[in-house]
Formats: sequence, C-alpha cells, structure tokens
Amino acid sequence: MNPADGNIKFSKSNMTVVDNYFYMMDDTKDVLFCKISDGSTAFVYPLGTVLSNAVTSLEFDGINFWSMENITGGVSIKRWQLNNAFCELKDTFNCTPNFISTAFTVEHYHDTLASGITTGENIIRVTDYTSTIVSGTVLTLGPDNIGLNYEEVLVTLVSGQDITLSSGVIYNYNAGKDVNFYNNIWAFNNYSAGTLHKIDALTGDVIITYSGTEYDNITACTFYKISGVLSSAVDTLAYVKDVNLKYLNVGTMSLYGTMTIDNFIPPSTTIPVYDLAIDGVNVYRLQSQARYYESTYSWSTYNYVLSTTRRFIDTVSVSAFPVILPNNATNVSRISAIVNDQYGDGVWEKPVFFTDDDPIGFMTIDPAYTDYFFGTGEAVSYYKAGITVRTVTVEGTATQYD
Repeated sequence: MNPADGNIKFSKSNMTVVDNYFYMMDDTKDVLFCKISDGSTAFVYPLGTVLSNAVTSLEFDGINFWSMENITGGVSIKRWQLNNAFCELKDTFNCTPNFISTAFTVEHYHDTLASGITTGENIIRVTDYTSTIVSGTVLTLGPDNIGLNYEEVLVTLVSGQDITLSSGVIYNYNAGKDVNFYNNIWAFNNYSAGTLHKIDALTGDVIITYSGTEYDNITACTFYKISGVLSSAVDTLAYVKDVNLKYLNVGTMSLYGTMTIDNFIPPSTTIPVYDLAIDGVNVYRLQSQARYYESTYSWSTYNYVLSTTRRFIDTVSVSAFPVILPNNATNVSRISAIVNDQYGDGVWEKPVFFTDDDPIGFMTIDPAYTDYFFGTGEAVSYYKAGITVRTVTVEGTATQYD
C-alpha cells in the first residue's frame, strides 16, 4: 500500500472496528458503512432514524453500536442495533449544558456461561464477571445452541455465584455460550479545565465526575481489555493525550500503562486523532495525516494509522565514556545503548549491532545484548581506539525479531 493513498478512505471522522471490518456512520446519507481495510464497501446499513448532526465518535460493545453527535449546548449519545439489514435506534442520552466532547466510550464486558441452561430457567452463572453484574444489568445471551438466536435478559438479583433473571430464558444454551453486557458510558468533557464523566448507560444519569487537566483536550478514546502491557489483562479506558495513548483502569482509576504513539510532526506539531478502536493487539487511530519513515502524508479523507499494544522496540540511545581517547590502538571507551519500548521500559535480551567509521579502531562486542535480569534495556560494548586523530562516529541499531 502506498501511504499517500490512505486505506479505508472514510468521508466522516468516526470509526469503530469489528472483526477486521471498519464501520463509519454517515449523517449525509443516514447509513452505517461497513468497509474492509482497503476502503472497499462490504455492506451498507440504512439508519432507522435520521441523524440531525455529524457523528463525532462511534463505538461497538459486542452487540450495540453507540454514536456521539453535537447538539445545542452539549452532545447526544445514541445506542443502535442491527436488525436484519437496518440499524435501529434504541436509546438516546443528552449531555447538557456546557458539554464539549468528541470522545466517549461504553464500558462493556464479554463473558461466557459457566454452566448450561435450558428454556424456562431463570438462574445462570457466568465465568468471569459475576462481581461486575448487579441488579438492573441487561445481559445479552447468545447465540443459542442452534447458533441463530439471541435474547436480552434483566438481572434482578446476584447472590454469590447465582444470577437471577426476571424471567426464564427462551432458548437453550450450553456452558461456554456468550454473555455480553454494558453498564457505563465514559465521556470526556473539554469544557473549562476538563472533566471525565461516568454515566449509567441504562438511565443516562451521571454517576460521578472526575476533574483535572489530565481529562482536558481529549479527542479519542475506547474501552478494551488490554493485554501485553503488564503481566495480566485489564479492562481499561484507553484515551489519546497529546502523543501518548493512556490506559486507565476503571476499577481503580489508576493508569495501567502509557505508550508513545507516532502522531508527531517535528518540530512541534501533534497530529489530531479523531477516533480510536482496539481489536486484539492492534490499535487503530483515525487521522487525516500520518508520519511514515520520517515523511508526512496528508489525506483528503480519514484513514486508520496502526499501532500495537504488544511491546516493541521504540527508541535507541547511544552514549560513550570516556568520549576522548588517545590514538594509541590500545585504550577503550565504554559504549552503552539504552533500548526502550513504546511504554518507556527497557527491552529484554535484544541484540544491538554497533558500527564505527574508524578504519583501524573497532567495536569489541558486536552484537551486544540488552540486559536480561534487571530490565534496564542497556547493551554494552567497547570501542578500541585507532591510530589517527579524528572524530569517530559510533552507531547502535536494535532490531525486533519476535
């Protein structure tokens, strides 16, 4: 692919990704577009309700699509469901007054049945998220055992591992069948100094508001269970802050990790990220510009730029001590390369290849491997002096092989 051509070529600045398909809601045509990664249209779903304004952000919770659009004095958040060939409006929540936002997401969970249930039963057990489910939660079960049917059930009581439903289920489900549910909307508000609002996704009521400049000028976010950052996977609110992607653990309201993203044009321009989606270890950022191999590309459409949550080599910093040696073909300088990943952590046991431009002097260890035991990311070699008085340039190159 030529970077100058873009990829999905969206005409609107909203996007979500579902099973490698890219979705965009178009207020001009009042449709939900489904495209593949080269921009070809796979399907078009007419909207059952006409949009009043442009959609600024789009999310998917496993069952429902959610959209945000600007209205007078605030924003409107809408829940949609696909029904055959149409996309039907199910809920609308307005955030007013003094609400300026293009970034929201829906806290949602994907679980499975811990044991099978048959038609008429109203007590179920799930595998992982019993403690997250409360009375009033709406669960979506399915597909059923024949692979065709879904149903929504209302939780009335959670006692130990038993989840009681308001009525018996309609279909039969074996253990391991999917259980999906959502509970909260998270919306950033750029009004004044910035706030983050936790909103009940069933009623639209604000549960709590967090204040601080950390939540100001946020243009894109999403919700996803992130793995590969630390030892365990965590359900996080992922949001773009300047040139960083931050993962906020919504259970503790503490940062799970921060990674650098390549949305910067030297010397001082930050490329705006309009929407954000994560699928597996792939992070898709919707942008109208991108930076590839030290070149900047600008598009007339909106396209995704890819990052990954998986750790990879991001920076290499080389230093020497001492920096001045006698030209005696004997003395050495300690050459240190610090190799960090996109989270700012030192990479483990990666080869660093050193080169120098002295025809007589040479590097004594090549390649040298980064620290295995302490996570410093440091690889050490030594330059042995040549016999000519000159400036010697030493370079270190690290390559990701895994």
